[in-house]
Amino acid sequence: MAQNARSPWEKRHQQWLDFVLKIADAFQAGRAIPLGPSSTPLVAPTPFSTSVRSTTILVASPHPDDEALISALPLRLRIETGARVVNCAVTLGSDLSQRARRRAELESSCCALGFDLIVPGDEGLDDVKPQSRQSHPASWQEKVETLRILFDRERPDAVFAPHEEDFNTTHVGTHYLVVDALVAHLAHSHRPPVLLIETEYWHPHSNPNLMVGVTPETLAIQMMATAEHAGEVSRNPYHLGLPARMMDNVRRGSEVVGGQGAPAKPFMFAELYRVTRMSAQGEVPPQRGGLIVAPDGELRLSDLENWYWPSAAGDSGLTPQNDGGKLV
Repeated sequence: MAQNARSPWEKRHQQWLDFVLKIADAFQAGRAIPLGPSSTPLVAPTPFSTSVRSTTILVASPHPDDEALISALPLRLRIETGARVVNCAVTLGSDLSQRARRRAELESSCCALGFDLIVPGDEGLDDVKPQSRQSHPASWQEKVETLRILFDRERPDAVFAPHEEDFNTTHVGTHYLVVDALVAHLAHSHRPPVLLIETEYWHPHSNPNLMVGVTPETLAIQMMATAEHAGEVSRNPYHLGLPARMMDNVRRGSEVVGGQGAPAKPFMFAELYRVTRMSAQGEVPPQRGGLIVAPDGELRLSDLENWYWPSAAGDSGLTPQNDGGKLV
């Protein structure tokens, strides 16, 4: 036998090494794609469907870039149903000297996503942290009132906000601010309960109940929009890691949402959320367990409401496993 013949271990290791190197090469190739804000606006195409344009979705983003990072479900609803998505930039970051730059990047990102943009007070809010809710109640109430007025005007059908354990203090503060303002809005407007869809980024949600499959095309829009935040991704290219995070979501969500021991779902990318409802009296917990929607599955807000609260509108007719592969 030739001395340079490779052992079975070496041959198999080389196969896996080639796999890893291809991933590294793809990551490096992504670094060559231009960052924003783009000199020529990246105007998102008009949605294919405009059947429910009266639907309004409000995304409460703790920082500029969060609107893109967690946007899989809002983006799908805009593209597939024609829903209007409004990004409420709760803050423009804590560094006053960087706010003009961050706002320009944010505007470019929202343009790429096809989202409307609202910045409370034109400069965003300050000190949106859970500590402030406890130690400065008067100042906190002013922020609640600012957001309540915004909710009164926009009358969203669903609000997206971080969950209460999303690690970053402004993410956690945004959760409590949205909950407080949404309860105040519903009491003031006498509206029925509204969907609150909790997002995750810095820390996984302990109890997600919705996994939304994402096509490569939709993920590419998210990455394109995130890359418009050049000042942020230049110091940490987290936009390039977004596919890896959403691949891991499929691994985790298949069991956390689909049931312990369930097989992995047959798609590559997904985002995880927790769907609940808020009323003027507080949270209205869902009546059913998890739902997994494939990348090509039909997805409307009414589907979510009917699944999680079937007694409110009759049985949704959806099942956790659908032979057509639309709802998985």
